[in-house]
Amino acid sequence: MKDTDTSFKVCIDCSFEEQAQMTDKEIGSLAGQIRYCYAANKNSDNPIHLSTSSLSGATYESLKRVSGFPDQWRAFSCSDKPLLDVHPDKSNVVYLSSDSDYTLEHLDDTKTYVIGGIVDRNRCKGLTTVIAKEMGITTAKLPIDQYLHLCATKVLTCNHVFEILLKYRERNNNWKEALLDVLPARKDITEVSK
Repeated sequence: MKDTDTSFKVCIDCSFEEQAQMTDKEIGSLAGQIRYCYAANKNSDNPIHLSTSSLSGATYESLKRVSGFPDQWRAFSCSDKPLLDVHPDKSNVVYLSSDSDYTLEHLDDTKTYVIGGIVDRNRCKGLTTVIAKEMGITTAKLPIDQYLHLCATKVLTCNHVFEILLKYRERNNNWKEALLDVLPARKDITEVSK
């Protein structure tokens, strides 16, 4: 866990519980995805610092039932404060969104990458990009199209995005290997031929 101070960071923005009018089942799914992110980080050869912003309400109550949360979770911090209170330097924050016009080429160790903590079954398309623009934060999407064709949606769960970022570093900054390692078979993946 010592290396977490010199690596990029990831924050899950949990401000969507009310905005997206998430159901109890979706809130339970988000809490589960945050747990999966923590477990993946704990077991990673290259762990990073994981944080949450705007973590409150039913999502927080669900996580509170997990043994050791949050005090015993290593390389993890949570806050009920909004994203820009937790990470105020906008120049070092990149909001990840499949709707962004920009593609993430590499991970910068000076940046915090934000994953929208939203489970909406594609009801709220484009919401994370709208929110990021309102806050004046740069957005970027994972370079999925450069390496793979997905027959299913390119909208991924929080834990899949998080694990891809971890695997990118574990696979010596290789997006293709990271994507193939993490994306589930139900996405019906085929590789892009060069």
